[in-house]
Amino acid sequence: MESTKKTRKVFTSEIVWYSVFAAIWVTGLVLAILGVCAYNVGRLSDNPLYQAQKGLAAFFGGTGIADFRIVGTCFMLVAMIGFLITIYHYSNKVSQQAAEKRRYEERMRILMESDVTPSSADLKTTSVPADKK
Repeated sequence: MESTKKTRKVFTSEIVWYSVFAAIWVTGLVLAILGVCAYNVGRLSDNPLYQAQKGLAAFFGGTGIADFRIVGTCFMLVAMIGFLITIYHYSNKVSQQAAEKRRYEERMRILMESDVTPSSADLKTTSVPADKK
């Protein structure tokens, strides 16, 4: 028994968007891991990761620290929302193209059937009555 595997068209822009959101998600994961390390490695006074968190907060105009764990989690959430939007968009696009293809094939089938089978109007105009011969 043969198993038929359905494949769908993969767009280049789809791969690009997946790559962009994957890079954002990995960046968020790295930041979250660095945030965990900032609080658990050495003393906070001489820890460079903790100082980087303070520097990031100062860069954005904050007074405390910008916790890398929270920033990384936000990056991962944004990337996951982007993944979901991309999947939704391209699945709708493929479904729409498949529907258009089915409609086109149906129109072509109807046209081909009408070309093969002569209509009753064609029969009336081409037939010659027997009494006129």
